[in-house]
Amino acid sequence: MSKPTGRGPDDVVSPQQLRLLYAIGRLDRGIQRELEQGLRPLGLSPHQYATLTILRARSGLSNAQLARRAYVTPQAMSQVLASLITAGLISRSPSDDNQRVLETRLTPKGLEVTDRCDLIANEIENRMLEGVPQEDRHSLLATIRACVQRINAGLPGT
Repeated sequence: MSKPTGRGPDDVVSPQQLRLLYAIGRLDRGIQRELEQGLRPLGLSPHQYATLTILRARSGLSNAQLARRAYVTPQAMSQVLASLITAGLISRSPSDDNQRVLETRLTPKGLEVTDRCDLIANEIENRMLEGVPQEDRHSLLATIRACVQRINAGLPGT
């Protein structure tokens, strides 16, 4: 019987063979898993948390604007918003410019919960970067921002 020649996703690969795209993808999936576990006691998903942080930074956005910023479809954002309204974390009201457009804002409870979520995200980030010197953290963030900008993926402050 011959040995398979292809590699499976969990096979050991030397550092020289590891693609940066693959490593970033694994990091992204790991971060999502950690966020899901950390946010679960608060009854939130990573998409809900992302939506809350977007609204904290820029209140009054429409469903379409939120969907673009959170990288979800407008239909998925509608579900996220419905769950956040039910939880009392956001409110929606007609825009002064266009009564058919509903603007979304954090409630005081939403702001409090977002701050609690930030503590969870900070813990994950600190654990992920444990042992990485502060100057390397700044350099890493600058490099990631540049990469995001070059592929037009959008990121606040770029």
